Amino acid sequence: MKRTKFIVALAALLAFALAPAQEKPSAEMERIAWMLGDWSGKVKWSIKGMNETVDMPYKAVMEGNFMKSTSSFQMMGMSFSEMSYLCWDSAKKRYSSYTFTKFAPTPRIEHGTLEGDKMVMISEPWTVEGPMTSRATITKKSDKEVHFLIEFKEGDKWVKTAEGTFTKK
Repeated sequence: MKRTKFIVALAALLAFALAPAQEKPSAEMERIAWMLGDWSGKVKWSIKGMNETVDMPYKAVMEGNFMKSTSSFQMMGMSFSEMSYLCWDSAKKRYSSYTFTKFAPTPRIEHGTLEGDKMVMISEPWTVEGPMTSRATITKKSDKEVHFLIEFKEGDKWVKTAEGTFTKK
């Protein structure tokens, strides 16, 4: 019995000692800590002539060096959900995100910058109903309020697709 307890204790100690330490997020990730938390907002969507305002909860947490965000909402009688991982790419000096959504067969990959309290992310072409490019802008208005804008590229111009204000709970 003593031997079994010793082996279990030794295994636990080794697992703890050999486990990689969680790294502290980079200074660039700390600059966007204002995005963390539970948020809710009303977002007005305008897609293909259809306009609808929806309640859209949003949650962002740090997972090691990544900011994980999730959102889900109902629109046009359908359920939409997304999960995203955002990071700082120090080699390219930009933010990058990888977003998985149930209405696209591949992740949306975006890259962007933070200027003051405004983050702008532009996607690589991604597939929804054919290839498209999107731009997402989130602007800090206060510690408890952000403005959110999504635009799709049509030809040479950006067309507003969704806009709203989120409040931190």
